[in-house]
Amino acid sequence: MRILTGLLLLCISMFLAAGGLILVQRMVPIEVRRQHNDVAGFIYAVLGVVYAVLLGLTVVAVWEEWNRAVVTADEEASSLAEVFWIADSMPESEGHHIQELARSYARLVVNEEWQLMEQGKSSPKAWDLIDDIRASLQNFDTSTPEEQVLYEQGFERMRDLAGARRDRLLEAEQGLPVVLWIVLIAGGIIVIGFTYLFGLDSTVIHLLMVASLALIIALVLFTVAALNYPFKGDITVGPDAMEQILGRFESSKLSDL
Repeated sequence: MRILTGLLLLCISMFLAAGGLILVQRMVPIEVRRQHNDVAGFIYAVLGVVYAVLLGLTVVAVWEEWNRAVVTADEEASSLAEVFWIADSMPESEGHHIQELARSYARLVVNEEWQLMEQGKSSPKAWDLIDDIRASLQNFDTSTPEEQVLYEQGFERMRDLAGARRDRLLEAEQGLPVVLWIVLIAGGIIVIGFTYLFGLDSTVIHLLMVASLALIIALVLFTVAALNYPFKGDITVGPDAMEQILGRFESSKLSDL
């Protein structure tokens, strides 16, 4: 979610909550509302706990997904680096070719694909490079036990790289289901609306309480929305790990093969 959009929604939610309270106060006399304060307070305590638990579990879920996206991006960069270093131990022609493919893949992911994920897309060129690296490893002719070990290690890291890439693209698209958003928003409206049933002598204090409650609920929902898609919006998982690996590729003496 965009930060400016989120701030606008925060302000709107507070004004709507306060406006709803003023409307109810004008329609329902305070004496009527005050008669039911005790019963309403008991029911509201149960309602508030249920909604707080749901909201807390949702925050934990999106935060875990965010951390998983960070780990996936790190694993992809690490696997690519391992392929690059293993290629250095291969015969010069095969090793140099695989290193060039790995370097091209890192550049493409950093400079192109990370921006495409913002639109829910991926780079076909990156998939082609993955296939080229896999084909180069498969075509590696092993004639000694040492070369066989290199082949096995390189192919294992290649599987890790392809798997991490698939996970990253899936995590870029997966978010909270629509039904959960409906429950969260409807629950927030009910929790805030329930506070209108209380009768307080001071309208100003009542407004402050309702506005504060609306603000904290809106803030939590904004946090959930901001973390929901880790590769989209103003708050995202960046290509830091891949950029670091690309810089290492460019500066390493192994690049001079």
